[in-house]
Amino acid sequence: MGPLIAIVGRPNVGKSSLFNKLIGEDIALIADLPGLTRDRNYSSCKINNSDYILVDTGGITESSSKFDKLILTETQKAISDADGMIFLVDSSSSIHKLDFKINEILRKSNKNYVLAINKSEKKGSKNNISEFYSLGVKNSFEISAKNGLGMKDFKNSINEIFPSRSETDDNKKDFNQVGILGKPNAGKSTYFNAILKDKRSIVSSTPGTTRDAISELTSFKGVELKITDTAGLRKKSKVSDEIEKSSVNQAIKTMRASEGIIYLIDGKESISDQDLHLISLSISSGKPLVIGINKSETLDKYEKTTIKRDLNRRLAFAKDLNIKYISAKNKYGTSALISNILSLIKKSKEVLNPKFVNKVFLDAYEKNPPPMIGRFRPKIKFVKNLDVQPPTFIIHGNKIESLSKQYLKYLENYIRNPLQLKGIPIKLVLKTAENPYKTRKNKLTKRQLEKRKRIRRR
Repeated sequence: MGPLIAIVGRPNVGKSSLFNKLIGEDIALIADLPGLTRDRNYSSCKINNSDYILVDTGGITESSSKFDKLILTETQKAISDADGMIFLVDSSSSIHKLDFKINEILRKSNKNYVLAINKSEKKGSKNNISEFYSLGVKNSFEISAKNGLGMKDFKNSINEIFPSRSETDDNKKDFNQVGILGKPNAGKSTYFNAILKDKRSIVSSTPGTTRDAISELTSFKGVELKITDTAGLRKKSKVSDEIEKSSVNQAIKTMRASEGIIYLIDGKESISDQDLHLISLSISSGKPLVIGINKSETLDKYEKTTIKRDLNRRLAFAKDLNIKYISAKNKYGTSALISNILSLIKKSKEVLNPKFVNKVFLDAYEKNPPPMIGRFRPKIKFVKNLDVQPPTFIIHGNKIESLSKQYLKYLENYIRNPLQLKGIPIKLVLKTAENPYKTRKNKLTKRQLEKRKRIRRR
């Protein structure tokens, strides 16, 4: 999972519009978690094929009301947690003294940030834009979150200033990192203790007992492992005190730092939208994921079948997930879950045979070519392995930027079995071949010109 970028600014400058623009234009599996903390909206997304987490914050005002002070506090926390910031201003009006205040807050954070001068397409903005350059922000861009003006250069700058591979180099560690996620009272701490064979985490039937992320190094069947128990993530209406808000941030940090995720679901409760949000965010992070349906000792055969069918139906966007029934309390299936995630982590790090990868993709193309786009059909020429964790493939060809989401999903599903990537997120990068004659004007022969005249007379 890439860097955490917070969008900061006054109210009504277009923060949410920019947030939606950045997550909505790229082909990516998006997981929105509105209200994890007050006035913060988290979303995993891709910007130019690089992974990021964006945070939409509440607008900073001059008001001294309790509510506005809370928003300011939460925004400052977002800045503290973020790897970098986007400072958004509104050029349809003159620079505001609050803009200077926000700029000072960002400057004192000692973190990289960019200035995005929004609404620059408006006629009245031209006279105001120069005022915002007086803020002295090194990287400043004139954009329009509404109609996309300047967004290409702006997104390129995000990739350069906030490199997506900013996390610790996993190759330097001699252990695997696994995070345990789930809603409160799903049995995460019980499972954590079962793996460690020790009462390391406090276990209680009261939801939300775990407040801090707890990590332990252990050995599992000869494999060194760092496993982290996190606080349960709740809905906005449930996140009420400062300690729980901090727990939310720690859980997201754990997700970002982990190489694999174990997501636990309480088998006695129905699968909620919150479960789906967190699972989809884990998947979009590019890390392997296994799902454990806990407390299965309380379920009969019919209930187990119903839960699994409902989960597969609601997770139709992410097929081939590993779903296991476990009982953390009775230590049933707990070791199998760890074995499963460690196997997926190992597989996600493997460098695949490039010739075989190319053959698999071309077989998929030959068996089911994409539909015509106008007079042309997108053509895949060859495919290269680009990266691991997640396995990333760069697809070269003609007009392939026109491939639909449905066709890219078909490719992803097709290659999973032959490449043995079941349960591992896959990333596809499209690269259209440059036309060497695109700058050369087509000169018609005399005969071609006469034919064109005859056709136009008809």
